[in-house]
Amino acid sequence: MAETTTVARNDHPVKKRGVISKTFDNIFKVFGLLIFSALISIIIEWIGMTFYYPDEGYQHAQNMLEREIGYLGNALESDRLNGDAIETAGDYVNDTVSFLFIDSGLLDALVSAKTPTAGDSTIMRYAKLVVGEYYDYLISAMFIMTMFFVRLSILILSMPAFLLFGIVGLSDGLMQRDLRRWCGGNESGYIYHWAKRFALPVLVITWVIYLAIPSSIHPNFIITPFAVMFGLVLMVMSSKFKKYL
Repeated sequence: MAETTTVARNDHPVKKRGVISKTFDNIFKVFGLLIFSALISIIIEWIGMTFYYPDEGYQHAQNMLEREIGYLGNALESDRLNGDAIETAGDYVNDTVSFLFIDSGLLDALVSAKTPTAGDSTIMRYAKLVVGEYYDYLISAMFIMTMFFVRLSILILSMPAFLLFGIVGLSDGLMQRDLRRWCGGNESGYIYHWAKRFALPVLVITWVIYLAIPSSIHPNFIITPFAVMFGLVLMVMSSKFKKYL
């Protein structure tokens, strides 16, 4: 009976997903990661408003946004080589924020819903009371989302740094592999597979931490260490790769 079951399973092998399926799957994973990071950032800000800085209200999120925009502006002034790319990223952020919060009428709706009027129905009056009660939280969420798009543009612009450190780490690791090959050293498949597991998580953790961190911080303090770590992971992977390709 067991042999029959095994044969039946072999007759119907599991179909491998195609390139298009894998591409869409990865796209959905990226969007899921971005949404998760945005929600975590908003929740952390709301917790801070409730327990740590209740007197500041949405002003805390607004101040963080101003500092993040300042970081992007400083990058535009100091980096003449990539100035056009930084300016384009800033324009995209401005257009996205305007479309989501201003052109859509969401901001005006929140402001008008803060104060009930005499002609409102009972349900509308109750809804406006709820909006008025949590007005600071809703406005802070808008500032956090704007800061999220600013940080997202900074992360996209920082990808060449990861590429550069990755190339350096890969080159150094391949050189070490060749030295081991000519000197008769032994490769370590265990270390290679162990390091391989950290390549993608390093990139993912960088995005999650920087997008969800609850306070304003210069991007260099997040991006640079993780870019170096990414290069080290690739160096270990390539240096411990099998001796003969």
